[in-house]
Amino acid sequence: MTTPILIPVTLPADKQTPTNSIIHDIITPFLPREWPSVDPSTLAISPHSTSTNTCYTVQRPPPTAGRPLTEPLAVFIKLHNPATTSTPTDIDIFAHLVPSKQEEVALCAEFAQTGHGAKVHGFFRTLDGTAGRVDEFLDARTLEPEDVEDRTIRAETARAMAEFHALRAEQLVGKEVGLFYDALVGGLKKFCGMERLKVLGKEAGAGVDELVGHDFAEGVVRVVERLEGVGARTGWCVHDVQYLNVLVRNNPVEGESKVALVDFEFAMRNYRGFDIGGHFMQKMFKWFDEGSKIANCREYTKEEKRHFCDEYAERWNALTGDEDTGHQVFVEAEYGYLLAIAFDFHNMLCFMSDGGGKDPLDLLGLNKLFEVYIAQCASLGLDVS
Repeated sequence: MTTPILIPVTLPADKQTPTNSIIHDIITPFLPREWPSVDPSTLAISPHSTSTNTCYTVQRPPPTAGRPLTEPLAVFIKLHNPATTSTPTDIDIFAHLVPSKQEEVALCAEFAQTGHGAKVHGFFRTLDGTAGRVDEFLDARTLEPEDVEDRTIRAETARAMAEFHALRAEQLVGKEVGLFYDALVGGLKKFCGMERLKVLGKEAGAGVDELVGHDFAEGVVRVVERLEGVGARTGWCVHDVQYLNVLVRNNPVEGESKVALVDFEFAMRNYRGFDIGGHFMQKMFKWFDEGSKIANCREYTKEEKRHFCDEYAERWNALTGDEDTGHQVFVEAEYGYLLAIAFDFHNMLCFMSDGGGKDPLDLLGLNKLFEVYIAQCASLGLDVS
């Protein structure tokens, strides 16, 4: 599974317009019973491009009446865009920690066995060197902020996250958690007080002087000390828990989880509270919305957080044999909330510094994120001066 199969096709340079025949040739080695006989011209292909990948949903016609269905009618193809070395960014400080594409395949395949992720049909490489995957197509929609106000969806999300964090992933060698924070602290120090960022904010009409001048690096150090002091648990973390990466199945069958997690390109070892706190924080933001980056909804309530943590602890304990309480998980998540914000700050300031982050809506969202950060520090008794 983790060794790519060579597919004898060459993709167009832009990866945006592969022919139906190319798509068909990519799929058939992994689904060899019914897909080879499908006429490529009958495939319905829908693109879904992101900043890091080019993705396609591919649908074939159903078989004629009376013929059994032994393979899926739809699949999801992900083409990994090649990393560019000519214009490195500061987010590359984490490059030595994230999984390789082979490791990501192994992680996805193992997580799929929990019922909370998409199955991996196959891993491939084309003649032009493009790596990619053929995954299970999930009939689902992305999580909306209001969804987590539903007790059932909130509990399902908590259990899915516990399953991911508790993965053994014995075929992968996870880096020490401290290496992540060494990199994050170093990156945050670079941006602290950077005049270029202040100028860019003024040019965009949304001043960011206060947050740029804040010492997030010192804050991260103190939060990590607090987490160590409460014996915080670590595990495999997603690090990208925006709600677009949480899917809600449209028509789950009996016994099937309603919630699935996707996109593990930034998965690595960390405090589990990082993802949980990040999930709580992300309820208030819709970073890819064209109208506003600030979600039009209320914050996660304390009662909802505690319910999430109770459900999480129950599933974590069942998987690991630990005896953690929901309160323990809640405490870790409250500190992890700050770490997740600091990580988002680093990545957004990195994007801004590279010249691509001058959208006033992004900067308004960034300022709102800073308000949330200050409020959370105050609630935990952390000095922000």
